[in-house]
Amino acid sequence: MPVCIIYHSETGNTRTVAERLAAATGGDLVEVQDLAGYSKIGMYLKGAPRAVRGKKADIKPSVIDVSAYDIVVIGSPVWAGNPTPAVNAAVAALRGIEGKTAFVFCTSRGAPGKALETMQALLVDRGADVRGGVPFTERDMRNAGAVEALADLVRLPVKEKIVQ
Repeated sequence: MPVCIIYHSETGNTRTVAERLAAATGGDLVEVQDLAGYSKIGMYLKGAPRAVRGKKADIKPSVIDVSAYDIVVIGSPVWAGNPTPAVNAAVAALRGIEGKTAFVFCTSRGAPGKALETMQALLVDRGADVRGGVPFTERDMRNAGAVEALADLVRLPVKEKIVQ
């Protein structure tokens, strides 16, 4: 079952989780770039308020076709308790997401806020069958095995379809 892992990462934490998940599931990676090119302070001063308002960024790639995949995973850093504007835009940029099994994950220094719920709602609005989400803290990211919980969720639909 082909897996597509779509993520946005500014500091590398979300990229690390996405790469570990790809290694564990054999999934393909799609990195979403925010064309605003935030500096570290710009993430907080400009990006976080945009994340709170649910804004969408100009991103690259501007269209993400997932029609060839059975499972789609979306990952985002947490900015002020929300997914980044780049991830909001990535969900809007999805083509072929309708009816696909989907999962979400987020990375943060502490609590994930409402980031997971927001990403799940965005995907449901696009017609995806969202099966769950996993938050990762900085501490989790130091543990290479922490991604296994998410990998197990992603692999479960594959096992379910084989058994049926």
